[in-house]
Amino acid sequence: MLNVLLVDDEAPILNNLKSVIPWNDMQMQVYTARSGQEALDICSLHTPDIVLCDIRMPVMDGLTLIGELRKGGSAAEIILLTGYQEFEYARQAIKYNVREYICKPIHYKELENTIRSAREDILRKRRSDPFQVTVARIEEDSSDSGARKTPQQLMSEAILYIGERLGSDLGIEELAGHLGISCSYFCLLFKNHLGVTFVEYLTGKRIETAKYLLTHSDKSITQIGSSIGYQERRYFTKVFQRHTGLTPSEFRDQTKGRTAG
Repeated sequence: MLNVLLVDDEAPILNNLKSVIPWNDMQMQVYTARSGQEALDICSLHTPDIVLCDIRMPVMDGLTLIGELRKGGSAAEIILLTGYQEFEYARQAIKYNVREYICKPIHYKELENTIRSAREDILRKRRSDPFQVTVARIEEDSSDSGARKTPQQLMSEAILYIGERLGSDLGIEELAGHLGISCSYFCLLFKNHLGVTFVEYLTGKRIETAKYLLTHSDKSITQIGSSIGYQERRYFTKVFQRHTGLTPSEFRDQTKGRTAG
């Protein structure tokens, strides 16, 4: 079974996608999300092989969602659905290696054909990918420099590397390359040793750093967000609030109030 994630803020479109496409015949398990954040939460539990995503959605748009998935190492086949034919969307889609850019209204038979084609490509890659066989094969395929180190040494080095680069656009490919191991082996080690995914760990460390800076520095919210990798204040605020229940400003005011008291 392949995992498919459908993301659209409009319930009727989600219902149509779920009911019209013959998912069971294609041996696909379908999950749905009404927002980008909900989609990320689902991805942390069920790794999607195919993502069908609307572009324009509130809170987190489709392109931001795809960017987060790619940063997290997702190799999912992505099909963008949009009612807007704008060059900038297409340019971003190319950047994120999107498989198809489909304009609404949706021609469901053509969409089905696209999905079937993506399915065949995924299965073909799995049959030829040594990383899909066993964990042992993953370890054997790692480079010599990585293989000479124990998993504990690799993860200690990874944690140090992350800590030194919280403010950069850090991704799995860069970190695995630094360690001299494959991305697949890195993801396996990281989750087994730390109990969370790379993205979850990175976000947690960024939030911890933000809380410290909000409490112990006079830097602006924008400066703090930028220093830990969030160039847009609005997005930094949303991520921070999702993890703490408070906006950065509210958190700073609250901690100052406790200090004053």
